[in-house]
Order: sequence, then C-alpha cells, then structure tokens
Amino acid sequence: MAQETFVVEEINPKHGFARVRPEEGTGLLHTALYPDPEFTDAPPFQLRKGDRVTGLRRGQTVSEVAWLTRVEPPWEEVERVAELLALLERWEIRIPHEARVLAEHAWRDSKDDPLRDELQAQLPTFFDLEGAHPFEDPTLLERLSAAMQPYLPGFAIQPVQGQPAVRVEPGAVEVQAGVGSWDVPQPTFAPMIAEVNARLAAAGAPVRWVPTREDWMLAPPALAALLQKHGLLEATAPPT
Repeated sequence: MAQETFVVEEINPKHGFARVRPEEGTGLLHTALYPDPEFTDAPPFQLRKGDRVTGLRRGQTVSEVAWLTRVEPPWEEVERVAELLALLERWEIRIPHEARVLAEHAWRDSKDDPLRDELQAQLPTFFDLEGAHPFEDPTLLERLSAAMQPYLPGFAIQPVQGQPAVRVEPGAVEVQAGVGSWDVPQPTFAPMIAEVNARLAAAGAPVRWVPTREDWMLAPPALAALLQKHGLLEATAPPT
C-alpha cells in the first residue's frame, strides 16, 4: 500500500480519535488522536485541525500516521506562556524553552510536559519519586530537616519508635501519621506537612510546602498561586 497525504478535519479528544480527509479525494476517515511514535520523531502531540499528515489507508481508518506540517498554536496561547515565563524569571526561575514550543505542548495536550519538568527540577519536592517509594525512603525525614534549616534553624524530625508518628523539634511535638496507601501515600504525610507549614507561617518564612499532583513542592505562596493559576500545580494531596 502506498502512503497518502491527509488533512485533519476534526478531533475528538474525549474518544481519542481524529477524522482526516484525503488531500486528493473526498470522504472522512478515522485515525488515532496521537500519531504513532514509531513513524514520527515529532514530540507526542495530538493532532489538530489543519495538520497535514501521511498514512496508510485501511478501509475507513488511517494508520502509520506521521506529520508533514503542523498548524501553529494560537498566538494568544503563545503570548500567555511568554507572560508566564517573564513572571517566573522574577522568581529567578528560568525555563530553557521558547514560549512557542511550550505553548504547543500545552495546546496539543502533549504527553511530555517540559515546563512542569523544569519547575520540578528547580523547586525542591518532598518525595523522591524517582529514587524510592515514600514508605521505603530512608532519607525522606533527613531531607525535610535539611530543607527547613534556612527557615527554621534547629528544626529536626524523627520517627517515634513503635508508633505511626514523628517527633518534631524544637518542642518534642508528636504528630500522628494519616491514613494513606501504597498507591496514594500523600495522606500518610499530610499531618506532618501541616505541622511544618504551621511552623513556617509562625516564623514568617517566605515559603510553604504546597501540594502538587502527587507530591509537595517548597515554594513561596505567591509563586504557588501563580503556578496554580496556570494549571501547573494540581492540589490533589490533602490540604495543608
């Protein structure tokens, strides 16, 4: 079978497919919303109306889809991202990607998220999800204590032997663990994070542990509000 050229006419993100029209011919055929990575070296973007692609026609579907040209993301989306990057620079956070590139990732619902990845690389997180599961991470409390020293001198936190609790210094305050699970560990640590955030607030510290999609990030509240406004922090962990 010979490759043909198609133009994307419609996308249906809810059901994960697109409709394409043969560039030379009539009628609409179905294809997957995301081109097969085996046949394209482009980022894992979804198709958008107006894209030109190649593929193999098989009955009423098209497979082995690869881009010829992609329509540009809307200019207002590029401007929005550019404004966000300028605001992040005020917090000394510099993202090594052009606004247009990041805008296309957002607009095409990319399976990669370079902006979020850069933020997570530049802002401390509570868990080390690439290193160990939180329940098996022997350095978790040690890292927390070290991260708090610039804001809470003398801060220390240790497990209470034989109990699902930690002891927070100064003050020898015992904090009971919440009820979490292996798949959703955040509730286990939420009471401890709440105690730490209360101490940061009492000390007038400029940062808090703010919830992200599956972790907490150490950031100034105003920066966290900016990230939440732009959908870059998803507060699925229990409120703290």
